[in-house]
Amino acid sequence: MLADFLEIKYDLLGTLHGLVGLAGEVGSETIRSQIERERLPKLEEERFNLVVLGEFNHGKTTFVNALLGAVVLPVGVTPTTAAIHHIRYAREPTARAVGSDGSARDLRFDELESFVVGGDGNAQTVRYLEVGYPAEILKDRVTLVDTPGVNDLNLARAEITYSYIPRADAVIFLLDAGQILKESERIFLEEHLLKANREKILFVINKVDLLSASERKEAIDYARANLARIVPEPQIWALSATQACAGDLDGSGLGAFVQELLTFLQRDRGRILLDNATTDALRYSAALKRNLEIKRRGMQMDAEELSRRIGLVEEELRGRGKALAARQMRIGEEIGAIKGWVRRDLERFADSFAKALPGQIEKASGDDIQKYLGPFIQDTFKAWAEREGDEIGARLEQLAEEIINIVNEDAKEVAERLAKHLGPAAENLELSVDTFAYDVGVFALGAFGMGVMLFANALVGGLLTLAAPILAIVLRERTEKEIRRRAVQMAPGAVSAAVAKVGPRMDEMIDDFGRRLSEFIVAAGEELHRGILEVLRSAREERADASFQLAGKEAEMAGQLARIAAAQESLWRLKERIWAEDAAEPASDATPAAAT
Repeated sequence: MLADFLEIKYDLLGTLHGLVGLAGEVGSETIRSQIERERLPKLEEERFNLVVLGEFNHGKTTFVNALLGAVVLPVGVTPTTAAIHHIRYAREPTARAVGSDGSARDLRFDELESFVVGGDGNAQTVRYLEVGYPAEILKDRVTLVDTPGVNDLNLARAEITYSYIPRADAVIFLLDAGQILKESERIFLEEHLLKANREKILFVINKVDLLSASERKEAIDYARANLARIVPEPQIWALSATQACAGDLDGSGLGAFVQELLTFLQRDRGRILLDNATTDALRYSAALKRNLEIKRRGMQMDAEELSRRIGLVEEELRGRGKALAARQMRIGEEIGAIKGWVRRDLERFADSFAKALPGQIEKASGDDIQKYLGPFIQDTFKAWAEREGDEIGARLEQLAEEIINIVNEDAKEVAERLAKHLGPAAENLELSVDTFAYDVGVFALGAFGMGVMLFANALVGGLLTLAAPILAIVLRERTEKEIRRRAVQMAPGAVSAAVAKVGPRMDEMIDDFGRRLSEFIVAAGEELHRGILEVLRSAREERADASFQLAGKEAEMAGQLARIAAAQESLWRLKERIWAEDAAEPASDATPAAAT
């Protein structure tokens, strides 16, 4: 643990409280609220968020149960996790559901099963499930977060997963021993996880019990070589969560991983907590400085002129309707085009496959038809879905990036117009939308770039669950002639029925993505104006006070700017102190390769 952790922590808390006071004085209610509600409690509690990420069906929940030393969370459905789980230390097992409105209700422990996919619980109205359990790994104020798969079929659950990345103090990224570092995982790491500047990512290759010793070594070498291209010196651990849950802790490889994890938490958790808090504080202080400069300009106007300028900004906000309608129409047109070609692809695939099946059936023996026809149809459907998922994801990601660029261009135009409304002092006003720092409802990270991750495997992992019962053809005829006749009769119909089931769900998924893009551009525009209006209205209220004196206010604001500058200087010094001791320490002898 950092030697002067508490000293730095209390210095940082003092700086944050100072920023809260300054935000209140300036009239930046949004900034004040964010610091009080989000940043201060996390630092005060020294709560460390350890987030488990990975694609669905990689065994994340089984892995979490293995870390906890017992089957605490329900498993068995793919994908299982329908709601985020926050697991904290408690002397006795506890559970409660925290709603999207902030309300909470206690649960019996066995009620957790109702929040798996397909369960009776309404996961859509639950923000997260808080689970208490007496696990050793949780004792030092660690919150273990089990997330839905980052390529989960349900977009809402995927957005929850993505929104946790900026809040993660460390990430365990789970890979599957059977298919290590797929393209969708590489894209996720490069485009999301690494851009979020996570200082600590531990890679775990799960399900190694399914590999031979030589296959296991090959898988680890492959992972290390490919991860090293995108992550400096990746730490990789190979284990079997299933074996660990069965009681074979040493043979599973989990024991070595847990020891390294505990060492890391003891050694680095303090630095990471403080560094993350300092980074947030610097961001808050920069925004506060910008708002104060705007308020300062407003104070220099007379009351009538200030009201006129506020009216112009408010009119600017109201006048966004036509521009928004045009942007939303563009999204609607693009989404409609994507749906159109996807539906045509699906129909062409179904038609050509159905026509080809009788010829394939005629070539096979009766026994082979009974054994392999169903799996053959499913595998062919799956291969098409994988290719189509990649194409859909790429198209949606391209659309999302276009919308980001449009919103940023709009932001620049808004900044120019606002500068004119506010006068010369605002000429250097900078406004932009950074999809990683931006926080708008479910777009805490941004839904953008999710396209490939969501659709590359969602068709396989989710939509095929709709089609699988139809495609699982069972032939009970006894003679080869009857088997062949029945297969030729049933197979094309099964493909068509599966397509009819899958098509509408694909439309729904694409429409949902488009709807959330529309929500984003609306929220983005509002955010650009909110902070400015807050401080301008505060300036108007202060000017209306009978005791108002411009000279006194100028001196007061100069003092506030000086306090912000002092806070920023202090924060940079704290950052240097946080990592200075780390640079002086000898390198650790821990060797992750030992677990491999």
